Amino acid sequence: MHPLPSPSPAVRLFARLSTSLKILIVLSLALLPLGMIASLASLETAQANRANREAAARLLATDSAERFNLMIDRTAGILRGTQREGVGGCVRAAATIGPDAMVAVFDPAGHLICASRPIRAAWPTRVPSPTPIVTFDRDGQSLRIVASASDLPGWTVAILPRTLLATAAHPHAQDGTYALKISDDSGHELALASLESMPVGRETLADQPVAAGQLRLSMSVASPPLSANEVLLTLLPILMWVAGAAIGWLVVDRLILRPLETMQEAIETYRLTGRFVSPALTTPAFEIRALGEAFERAAQTITRHEADLEDGLARQTRLTREVHHRVKNNLQVVASLLNIHARGAPTTEAGDAYATIQRRVDALALVHRSHYAELEVNHGIALRPLIGEIAANLRGSLPSGIKPPVITLQVGLFHANQDVAVSVAFLLVEVIETAMMRLPGTTIGITLEAVPDRPDRARLAIRSPALNRDAAPIDQHFELFERVIGGLSRQLRSPMERDDAEGLLAIEIGVMTDVADV
Repeated sequence: MHPLPSPSPAVRLFARLSTSLKILIVLSLALLPLGMIASLASLETAQANRANREAAARLLATDSAERFNLMIDRTAGILRGTQREGVGGCVRAAATIGPDAMVAVFDPAGHLICASRPIRAAWPTRVPSPTPIVTFDRDGQSLRIVASASDLPGWTVAILPRTLLATAAHPHAQDGTYALKISDDSGHELALASLESMPVGRETLADQPVAAGQLRLSMSVASPPLSANEVLLTLLPILMWVAGAAIGWLVVDRLILRPLETMQEAIETYRLTGRFVSPALTTPAFEIRALGEAFERAAQTITRHEADLEDGLARQTRLTREVHHRVKNNLQVVASLLNIHARGAPTTEAGDAYATIQRRVDALALVHRSHYAELEVNHGIALRPLIGEIAANLRGSLPSGIKPPVITLQVGLFHANQDVAVSVAFLLVEVIETAMMRLPGTTIGITLEAVPDRPDRARLAIRSPALNRDAAPIDQHFELFERVIGGLSRQLRSPMERDDAEGLLAIEIGVMTDVADV
């Protein structure tokens, strides 16, 4: 089975985010394609509006160019008529053309025939033809038109001021919304109208040839600034995207996440105090309220079961204490009976047998008494007082004719359960009894110390010269002793360590690790 690949850093970062933030990100990404589609549609609309404005600008430029060409053709026709009239036609022609216009007629030699006002005559730039010649005047603020009738010699000149040109080329548009100028190939320009500044708008340029290509008319049209509707249509997709994500997050946060956080706080309080108080859930989500009510019923059921368990445990504890108390009393009664029978035994062997049995019953009674006390404090059976009492009882149970042994104790503060304590008690009885019977007055040293790096184990060691096999003859009692301690080592689930040279018996026993030394 192949191990699962580790998640990427982005996945781990997303997993650490709060649920509300995750929902906001997911909703934003889900609505992003719709927002992009709407934004593209808005951009298409804006581009269509721009194309419409450019087309309108070209129409205005075409209209202005047509008006300008009509003025040139009309002026040329007037000039040809004036050439036929002779001397008296210049003033009338100037008045017909427009205000501040000037008209002059010249013969083929270039001599002035008539003029609407004084003028400095000049030869035309090229030979007059049926097409009028249109050029900039010397002052650069007016146009000069030279025309000639095809059936008459000479030519006629008209000078048109800038104001007359601007009026003639005025398109169907409001003043200030466009800029108009004429120019020639040599770089001369004459502005006919200026464009007012519009900070938000922009210019659209259009260029048209006029006067049979001799001049060019250029127009700049001010595009109006974005209206409120256009701005709204442009920003509406983004606003809808943001609003959709925000509303979705707000609904999930208020209807689901906030009530769940409130439930979590109530459950945490229940864990700490053991008392569940149903929070006030204002969410319209029926499922969340049903969840809170279900948990409240479960908490009440758990509380009721805990109370029943506590009552049952208290009854069981009292019953167990009573059982151990009665067992201890019965063992003490048996020990007393054995003591009475030992005193009235007909033979020494029978008395010794009664005494041996009595010592074991006393040891078992001590264990039950200690276990009875353990039920009160739940610390386990303390081994130090148990070993001390067993040693004292055994030393005091010797017949008067036998010298008692010298027993030394070096026992640490350890606690054990009842099974280990019973086996330890029987082991001590067997070893101490055998030692003091083989060598009366011998020394017996008992130690109980911790095993290094094993907090749940302790080493029980008993040293005495009487435990050496060569200290006394091997009899039936000693052989029985060896079989008994072998069985006890199996009960303690640990091998018996024995050293005849030192008179040592040692074994590791299990101790309780969750009991503080007191």
